[in-house]
Amino acid sequence: MNNMPQDFWLRQLGEASRFNQWVFRSLGPLPRGAILEIGCGHGNFTAMLARLGHRVTAMDINPDYVEIARRQTAGIDEVELICGDATRVDWEPRFAAVLLLDVLEHVEDDVGLLQRLRDALVPGGLLVLKVPAGRWLYGSMDRAIGHHRRYSRETLTQVCEAAGYSSPELHSFNAAGIPGWWLNGRLLQRSTPPAAQVRVFERLISLAQLVDRLIPMPIGLSLITRAVTPRSDNRGATARTPTQNY
Repeated sequence: MNNMPQDFWLRQLGEASRFNQWVFRSLGPLPRGAILEIGCGHGNFTAMLARLGHRVTAMDINPDYVEIARRQTAGIDEVELICGDATRVDWEPRFAAVLLLDVLEHVEDDVGLLQRLRDALVPGGLLVLKVPAGRWLYGSMDRAIGHHRRYSRETLTQVCEAAGYSSPELHSFNAAGIPGWWLNGRLLQRSTPPAAQVRVFERLISLAQLVDRLIPMPIGLSLITRAVTPRSDNRGATARTPTQNY
């Protein structure tokens, strides 16, 4: 199950602590209770969630990644790691939130997966997505890493609503990353950027955050979305999911 570009990005993410913290803060508050993380990769965000006291069930389809995530979260309580295909699991409604961080674009039937994951959420449960944005940016790096698509605000809203989620809130993330992705994936047709370039970007995270904060743009390299399931549905009872801030 090797994918060299995917392995490259997961290794880089494992070393990008400042970028990870920025992503994590940008997700917004999460509900207390059990959290399901789909596509956990090497477990970087799994560990961050668990260290904040969340009860985390994390799944990835790649057994090598699950083993790395297991080592990454060793000694951290309240983490359950599962190797499996989320598109084939029959879920029970026990999670207060479901997270898919750079995962949905890898799934051919994105609406179908989100519909299936609705069954994992309690009524009023929270769906949090981070996906690549800007369909005009789709290029060689997207193809190499297995992206079926990049999203616009309109298409991501349509996907969430078609899957039965309400009130999707979207915001753009990491406008400063657009030039590098365009240069490497569209102009130079690379499968991955040079590792040195990624390390430089990690050192410039403060500048990238400043760009997003001081010059809010309608575009970014990614979109972060929060949407909810109905407070009541055909599963019956309603539920409240109070939030805690990072």
